[in-house]
Amino acid sequence: MGLPRAEQLRQRHLSLRRRSRALRVRAGVQAESLRPMFGWADRVQDAWHWLRAWPPQLTVPVAGLVGLWLARRPSRLVSLPLRLLSVWRLWQRFASTRRGR
Repeated sequence: MGLPRAEQLRQRHLSLRRRSRALRVRAGVQAESLRPMFGWADRVQDAWHWLRAWPPQLTVPVAGLVGLWLARRPSRLVSLPLRLLSVWRLWQRFASTRRGR
């Protein structure tokens, strides 16, 4: 007749393990294109933690310097949020694709 139930389960288990291994390799290759984005996110997060560790007496002047930096080039007030919006949209698309599969 057919294979015993235990043998069928063993073959199914091996097949799923092979498929899982192949999917992990494929995901790793595809994730390489996201490495620069995550690198920037890590740098921003590290800078945020570094800045939060400063005492308030030093944080206020840094905020003032950032304000002056933006005041010298007001276009940064528009271009930076637009870039952040583009990154956020890309992230949302990536997240929805991940949830869909």
